Amino acid sequence: MTKCVIMKLLKKLSLLRRSTAPMKIGFMATGRGGKGRLLSTWVPVNAESRLKSRAQAAGGGHTLPFFSSRYQMQNGVAACDTLSLRAVRRITRQSQTSRRFFSKRSLITLGITVIAVMTLTGCSHFDGPKVRQRHAENYPKVLDQRAEESIAGKESLTLQDCIIIALRNNLDIRVAQVQQRVAKLNRKVSFSQFLPQVNLTYDYTRWDPQPEQVTGAASQPIHDERIRELTLDIQMSVFNPSTWFMYALHKRGEEIAEIAADYTRQMIVLQVTTYYYYCLGLQEIEKVLDSRIRAAEKLAEQIEHYQTEGLVFAWQSDQARANLQSQKLQKRRVRQLLEQTKGQLLTVMGLSPLYSLELDVCGTMTVPQGNLEHFITEALLSHPQLRIADREIEIEKEKVKIALSGFLPSLTGFANRVNTTDSFQLYSSYWMMGLSGVMTLFNGFANIHEYDAAKENVKKSALEREQATLALMLEVFQAYQNLQLAQDAVTIAELNYQAARDHYDQMHQQWREGLVDVTDLMSVLAEKDLAEMIRINSQFQVQVAVATLVNAMGQTQIDYEELTNDGQSET
Repeated sequence: MTKCVIMKLLKKLSLLRRSTAPMKIGFMATGRGGKGRLLSTWVPVNAESRLKSRAQAAGGGHTLPFFSSRYQMQNGVAACDTLSLRAVRRITRQSQTSRRFFSKRSLITLGITVIAVMTLTGCSHFDGPKVRQRHAENYPKVLDQRAEESIAGKESLTLQDCIIIALRNNLDIRVAQVQQRVAKLNRKVSFSQFLPQVNLTYDYTRWDPQPEQVTGAASQPIHDERIRELTLDIQMSVFNPSTWFMYALHKRGEEIAEIAADYTRQMIVLQVTTYYYYCLGLQEIEKVLDSRIRAAEKLAEQIEHYQTEGLVFAWQSDQARANLQSQKLQKRRVRQLLEQTKGQLLTVMGLSPLYSLELDVCGTMTVPQGNLEHFITEALLSHPQLRIADREIEIEKEKVKIALSGFLPSLTGFANRVNTTDSFQLYSSYWMMGLSGVMTLFNGFANIHEYDAAKENVKKSALEREQATLALMLEVFQAYQNLQLAQDAVTIAELNYQAARDHYDQMHQQWREGLVDVTDLMSVLAEKDLAEMIRINSQFQVQVAVATLVNAMGQTQIDYEELTNDGQSET
């Protein structure tokens, strides 16, 4: 009978054989004579720590199971740790659940992955000279490839061609595009405060020694020696006004980045226009110097001839040769200045300043119609600087609201799902939910001072916008006057050129009749070329003045073509 009862109990506990970390436990069967014999089986190590209910066997001739390697006999009665079969089953379920969540192989794999990542990160090495050498070798090739793609099949470039290339390759524009995308991402990050925040946390704890609680003359453990916990943490802001104002602030920042990117394009277009016409003007000066050099060469030859005949002194011949060399030096200076200006133009276009560039004269720009008051009004309505200033004031106002929200409470809802391997816990998995609220009662008047400072910053932004408005009005006024002067200079240059051309025609007719020599003719030709150069340069100055006035009004054209750029720099 006793043996049959023990075998049935062992059969019910056979499911523990497959649990992790088994240990041997025993059963003591006592007979009526007080003699007993020890039977044994295998159960999980977690089960032993749960077998802490003290019981004392009473009466002889009974079979008493106990689940501990420690036992004793007192007066023929077994005194041991007991545990109900229901508790054993619950412990087994916890052990199986823990095995699913915390398998030994998965933990080993995770540990190896973490160690490998830390090793690779710690062993990373930056070789500065090698990086600099690689960049120095590759970047000229990148510039050459970019120039071939931008100026493929074109012998010379017009103003529109230069502007399109600059809008595609200019580095300032690409930086502004990156800043625009960053501002958009910051706005999205701010919006994430309205969404739930979900975190997964894993904790491993090992107690050495295992904590025990004193109960009378004995003690018993209160935790497992090793505990693993997996926690799912969910939080969501229920009431936090500062998040609303922060989102509005970042939204204004995104708008500022977009306007700043367009303003950068406008300024690049103005720079390209200025350098383009400056290069054309230097080319015209170079032509005039060529004409002067030819006239100086003729004069030097004639004086040298007169010297051989004894009609002039030697110093006069030396003076003529010095004049010729001076004209050639002046041409070299103009050529050098032209190459440097082309280099600046190429740099603005995002190309190598060493690239050989040929420019072609294109059509003229349309002069805006209206009076000064009309131009100033247009500038106040559409200039990017004032539009940015408007949004900066709104940002400061949002900061005032954020400072004001420091006086209000904030509420956050949370929910936690915990899975633990601690066998002393009644439930291995449980939810914990609640609502958390925080309100500042006193922080040394910091919130009050922050609120006052935010209001002062609003006044500061308003004053800065007023300063920008006055400066913009002055800029439009100066650009308008410069345009009028340039137009008057074109009229005068046309009259001078007409007079110089008539003078040359007259001298040319006299030269054909033999009334003047070739030196006088070449001198008059140089004057005619100079007048033509001044006329052409004055027309170029009008184009630059028009571009400056349009830019001061904030109406520079930038939509030459749809341009997309990844904003990444080549290495």
